[in-house]
Amino acid sequence: MKKIKKLAVMCVFICFAFSANAQQGALKFGLNYNYSFPMSGFKNDLISNNSPRGFMGELMYSFNDKLSGGLLFGFQDYYQKYPRAIYHLTNTQDISAVLSNSIQTTPVLLKAKYFLTPSSYIKPYVSLAAGANLIDFKQYFGEFGSSVTNVGFRAQGGLGVLIPFKKTSASGINIGASYDYAPYKKNGYKDLNTVNLQAGVVIELR
Repeated sequence: MKKIKKLAVMCVFICFAFSANAQQGALKFGLNYNYSFPMSGFKNDLISNNSPRGFMGELMYSFNDKLSGGLLFGFQDYYQKYPRAIYHLTNTQDISAVLSNSIQTTPVLLKAKYFLTPSSYIKPYVSLAAGANLIDFKQYFGEFGSSVTNVGFRAQGGLGVLIPFKKTSASGINIGASYDYAPYKKNGYKDLNTVNLQAGVVIELR
């Protein structure tokens, strides 16, 4: 929990630093629709359905025409209902029930973005991010359920393109993809790793 508090303080400090130095570079806000594909242990053990219910937002400061850094945040909702089966709960207890898994993730990450060809009209980029992942996990066996909320680590690697609205504009359309690594060592589960597709807009604030 101390690590999460330190991260929150760092995020607030960075936001103030961006505001204080806004005259030295562009401050941009991006908002993207996010379509998510569960991978590895997430897909095999918890939820195999893709999630169309999510978004990613970011507040980024441009240090120069190639490098920018800032804060990434988002939300994604995952849900899966499995048909009735016999589930092994403990060494002495089995239950016949319909199993439902519902997971909501809320990442708050520090992000860096590097534009590969900043002088071109269409600007490809790569990005890295790391930080905290708030996880709300609800599991129901029929009408009997449990709910667990915790904070874990999350890291993201991404790539995409920014297409300006016009040649001289710093605002435009963003299209991208990312892989998110999210460990989840609870109740024998392994991870909440995902592959994501994004599309949205980037607006220069000043």
